[in-house]
Amino acid sequence: MKMLLIVFRELMAEQVHALMKEYDVTAFTELHNVSGTGETGPTVQFFLSAGANRMILAAVPESAAYRLIDGFTRFRTEQVRRQSDDPVPLHVFVLPCEQVV
Repeated sequence: MKMLLIVFRELMAEQVHALMKEYDVTAFTELHNVSGTGETGPTVQFFLSAGANRMILAAVPESAAYRLIDGFTRFRTEQVRRQSDDPVPLHVFVLPCEQVV
């Protein structure tokens, strides 16, 4: 099992949810108004602002994780193509995951 940690700007929420639905990920935890700073700069601290971040944690079987990662990779590549030199505010991390209870 793998834990996907997906961090993205609020304005991308609809697209991220559609992608997860396309890959049959229906169980996850979502955190709103997650703050931080990185390659796309600091996030805005106003709830549901387009500049705010969201974070999704999804524990999925390993095969599903890599299919979803492939989908996010294609999505991000398309966003990079559209935005030229601007960094894309979407990051996906994969962690080992073991359910213990």
